Amino acid sequence: MCPADSSVSCATMTSFGWKRKVTDKVASEKPAAFDDNVEESEGASDNLFLVLAKKRKLCVLEDCISKSTRLVKEGVTLAEAERYWEAIKRWDEAIQLTPGNSEIYEMKAQALMELSEVFPATQSAEKAVSLDPLWWVAHQTLARAQLGLGEVELAKRTIIRAIHLNPSERELWEDDLRWICSLCDQKKTMKRERKDENG
Repeated sequence: MCPADSSVSCATMTSFGWKRKVTDKVASEKPAAFDDNVEESEGASDNLFLVLAKKRKLCVLEDCISKSTRLVKEGVTLAEAERYWEAIKRWDEAIQLTPGNSEIYEMKAQALMELSEVFPATQSAEKAVSLDPLWWVAHQTLARAQLGLGEVELAKRTIIRAIHLNPSERELWEDDLRWICSLCDQKKTMKRERKDENG
């Protein structure tokens, strides 16, 4: 509808869209893919879309994995240069591409601990453990993050799980377990002293 007293023409009020005339040339051209499929049986031509879709999905997955690998390597390089926030950003992007990779969560937890972001570090380490419960490194990182939260007894149980998974790792015995046990003893001593003071 066009008002009679309007200075705007009716042509400018219509919706915009590209219109293209179909000529004989356009109608006669067919992609080669359609010509090749003429020889196939009817059942195979029905499944052609599914076959092509599966191939495309496979290519996309390979691209996601390679991009994730690149982002992880960039994050490691940034973390080694003590640029932890940038490393975490790269790892978050990699997690979006490959969410089942426990190593990314574990590295992210270590970087968050370096930044004193203890609660997110614990969450990330817990995710790493849930993705790969038999990986002793994830348990070690989780125990260290739990110590940062002040959960000494929980950290002790977690580090013992890591030791059970890899008893030959000396660092777990000599550094982590010994340190956690000394913290447990200090905590018990402090509780006893408070109890004695309160009567």
